[in-house]
Amino acid sequence: MEMNRVESKVASDVDAFGWHVILVAASDRAPQFAYTIGLFHTYQHPAVVVIGLTDAKAHEVLNIISAAVKSGARYGAGDRVDGILVNYPSAFVVFPRSAYADYLGVARRFYAGDEFTALQFVWPDSSGRFPWEAGVAEGARATQVVQS
Repeated sequence: MEMNRVESKVASDVDAFGWHVILVAASDRAPQFAYTIGLFHTYQHPAVVVIGLTDAKAHEVLNIISAAVKSGARYGAGDRVDGILVNYPSAFVVFPRSAYADYLGVARRFYAGDEFTALQFVWPDSSGRFPWEAGVAEGARATQVVQS
């Protein structure tokens, strides 16, 4: 199968940098989201998905995470991490394979299927509470679809 322009850019970036970030606009089916392609291929690390951040912030966050992975960092489901967001903790949860078809189409083409793992990067509300915690601001819960 011949690669389209996006797939060619993804493959070129993965070869040159180790990863590529895909930005996806909001639609009737899903909120705005972004994800990495290539971390699994290059560093044997799960892809990372972030939902509900602006394109610029999502791109920045995913590049911070990817650069850390390139330098040897490893993130896993259940990890809480400081240093990715300024003044706020963040967390990682499993991104389920049942959601790959709806969210990770270009990655699925890159890997020729679903044989890669993915994590969701989860950000807190302004009080530092995560979407699954009591008292979290409803906006943080509603904006960020938690795939756990």
